[in-house]
Amino acid sequence: MTTSLPRRSALALGAGLLAAPFLRARAEGNPIRILVGYAAGGPADIAARIVAEKLALQLQQPVVVDNRPGAGGQLAAIALKAAPADGSVLMLTNTHTVATVPLTVKNPGFSTTRDFRPVGSVATFELALATNPATTNASNLAAFGRWLATHRGDAAIGVPAAASAPEFMASRIARHFQVESLPVPYKGSAPMLPDLLGGTLHGAITSVSDFLPYHRSGRLRILASTRRTPLLPEVPSFEEAGLPGMELTELLGLYAGAGVPEATVARYNAALAQVLAQPEVVEKFRGLDMTTVPGTPADQGERLAKIDRMLGQLVKDSGFKL
Repeated sequence: MTTSLPRRSALALGAGLLAAPFLRARAEGNPIRILVGYAAGGPADIAARIVAEKLALQLQQPVVVDNRPGAGGQLAAIALKAAPADGSVLMLTNTHTVATVPLTVKNPGFSTTRDFRPVGSVATFELALATNPATTNASNLAAFGRWLATHRGDAAIGVPAAASAPEFMASRIARHFQVESLPVPYKGSAPMLPDLLGGTLHGAITSVSDFLPYHRSGRLRILASTRRTPLLPEVPSFEEAGLPGMELTELLGLYAGAGVPEATVARYNAALAQVLAQPEVVEKFRGLDMTTVPGTPADQGERLAKIDRMLGQLVKDSGFKL
């Protein structure tokens, strides 16, 4: 049985009209990718997967995590800059990528303010200074400063990465106590902690969550944190301990490319707010020793600007050269 050319054309046109809504729906259902500039299994990756799972339900659209580890998140940031400006690609990252890297790398390949726009804050977590009580016997920040002053050959403070916020905090501590303490950069907290626990390193700065189990067991002692946290009600902030200018709370945020329409960003922000309001999500972040911080894109921009100003001052005061 054959069909004439005009009828075949009419059938094709009809099929096309019927398929158009299906194709639009399919396009709207294309996966949103959330870039993460760190390896799978780390805090940023776990946070991104919590958000992705719940965002997919809110948006009725697949959301997948795309790990692009390397260079402190630079690779993910550069990928976001190059992505289509249609909202199909986002990035979840900490302040190291969007604040520290632009201050410490001569040509990072992106500008946070020109190339990205905030979608919304996700969570915060604190940084802390810890010491090995078996080697320093320091019960507070002032006592640790006195130990540094009398052990100048051992006055080193470990940090999880070179040119990171903890490195500049370590330099600030050294200037405050007028000692030539040398920040010792590691490739992450994992190789740093055994040296601190073993006594070859006497102090270190990283996230509270990395220290917490050892602090609770008494093997390490957290002396101060960037802000007082309910996780450590007995531990003062650096400012409370007499050292202001160290309120560098880490911020996990969701970002879009600068060209993504405002309406799309607003839609994502509203969905993110719904996600972060869920008790289950709050509990999951609490399990990571993080605090959820929903808010508008403007709120996130203000938080990041404050961190950027404080970090910029620490970098300047340290004498760091690009």
